[in-house]
Amino acid sequence: MGLNDAQKKLFFKDGYIVVKNLISPDELDTLREHYANLVLGGTPNFPERHISRLNPEHIQTLEPPTPHGSQHNRRGTQVFPMGEENYETQRSAPITDPLDAVNKMNVPSRYDTVFRKFVRSPKIVDIVADLMGANIKLYYDQVFAKPPYARANRYHQDSVFWGFFASNFQITCQLLLDDATLENGCVRFIPGSHKFGLVNWDHLPYMLTEAVLAQEVAVPLTAGDATFHHSLALHCSGPNTTPYRRRGWSMHYVSADTRYIGTPEETERIKQLDCLVGQEPVNGWPLIRGKEFPGCV
Repeated sequence: MGLNDAQKKLFFKDGYIVVKNLISPDELDTLREHYANLVLGGTPNFPERHISRLNPEHIQTLEPPTPHGSQHNRRGTQVFPMGEENYETQRSAPITDPLDAVNKMNVPSRYDTVFRKFVRSPKIVDIVADLMGANIKLYYDQVFAKPPYARANRYHQDSVFWGFFASNFQITCQLLLDDATLENGCVRFIPGSHKFGLVNWDHLPYMLTEAVLAQEVAVPLTAGDATFHHSLALHCSGPNTTPYRRRGWSMHYVSADTRYIGTPEETERIKQLDCLVGQEPVNGWPLIRGKEFPGCV
């Protein structure tokens, strides 16, 4: 499939692109079915520790947010879209559909053949290769689910969480399993923010001035569409103000010539994530395309 020159230029200008109809309706139905099998116990070898579930009785009570500009709130150094505070009652209601109790599922591609096939699909990997080069590994994959009335997700850069890579250029493909709308909390980007460099959490509120936040672009999508974004692109998502879930499958790709520089503590944590095919992070992540490089991921 791949990208044309205009799409490539747009990615490096804005830090993200949208690809409509990346997969077919039949492929989408298959992914939804296999997602349900994984989270509802239909795949016996899938560890429960890879599923994060909600319990309305244990929903954390947070400190009230303070306004951060006219359209966003803040708690500490976390900046996020307004609106979640209006749905506290609905958020604590009993959950009737077990699929609505899931807010995250990790590494489906390690345990399910359909998910494993898709992380290697030319529909996805050709685009990553056009942006990042021919030698590609998969760092991690996870389905982020916004249950009904879920809170907003804070502004962040993916690279902040991936300091063990000696590079701040990875690419995430997020494939939508449900329609993403303004009402159910679609992803929002600050175009061009990947050019800001890596921003420490403590500095983020001072980077996200009202002038910068005014550039925010919400990206509503239809199920089967996808975004591809730079690991330094600042992004967030709004609250889900509807009684319906919204799921997006994120596949995080890293160039195979990236060096791993993790601490011993980070290395032990990574080994517990089930994302490695080797014994150690060095030359331990699954090769998706191209070749490996000694001493790299």
